[in-house]
Amino acid sequence: MKLKTRWANFKEWIALPGGFGIFSGLTMLATIIILGVIIPNFGPYKSDAFVGEPFAAPSLKHPFGLDQLGRDLMTRTFSSVGVDLGVAFLGVSLPLVIGTVIGIVLGLAKNKYVLSLVGSLIDGINAFPLLIIAVAMLTFLGSGLKSIVIILAITNWARYARISRTRAVVVSKQNYIEAAKTLGYSKKRIILKHMTPNVSSETVAYALSDFILVIIIISGLSFLGLGAQPPTAEWGSMIADGRAFLTESAGLILFPGLALCWSAVALSFIVEGISRRDRGI
Repeated sequence: MKLKTRWANFKEWIALPGGFGIFSGLTMLATIIILGVIIPNFGPYKSDAFVGEPFAAPSLKHPFGLDQLGRDLMTRTFSSVGVDLGVAFLGVSLPLVIGTVIGIVLGLAKNKYVLSLVGSLIDGINAFPLLIIAVAMLTFLGSGLKSIVIILAITNWARYARISRTRAVVVSKQNYIEAAKTLGYSKKRIILKHMTPNVSSETVAYALSDFILVIIIISGLSFLGLGAQPPTAEWGSMIADGRAFLTESAGLILFPGLALCWSAVALSFIVEGISRRDRGI
């Protein structure tokens, strides 16, 4: 009986606007994450192990074939899941938290000089494409995934701060905020219990779409040799390494490229589904 009820609830949920897109995206994302855990950790090969003749064709033993150094291409492709998605998660969550906090503070601030100064800083950072800023800063910090996370944390927060500042101004004028003040609630309680949840809902929604951009930036920087360094398996660096051997094995570019596209499409389905649900269409 419970199973039938749950199935009926699921069908009702998926029939809502955006339900199928959210479900499809979550299924795709869960699939590649599960494979990214199982294959590198419980499979027969390590991502950097030399297991056969370079450029060996796909077979039952090596479904994706071997790369230019004789490493299992399937293991390396799915080893990259934790690298790309993990770094992207940090690259989104850190700016999300920093920017949301700064935006709320600015939304409540009364000092015009502080508002003007920080507002100009936010506008200045947002005026430059994120990829250009990242490339420029990597020349000082040095290449590597840690550097990319640091750069995203100290630059991408401005986009979240702008969103949360605008939302905080709107929320601060709502009747329930005025009611909370009338009831004598402390400023800390009003911010944590009433403002933060309503402001963060906007920034979290943006973070989902930003996740796609950050994954592409990470792969793009690694493609340029500024991100993941050998022998770390990462989609962008694998595609870059495979360019020189395209005639020997197209899979060197095909499989990491498909994994990157799969992840981006999965997130796009989720973002579009949530957007459709919010709009009710």
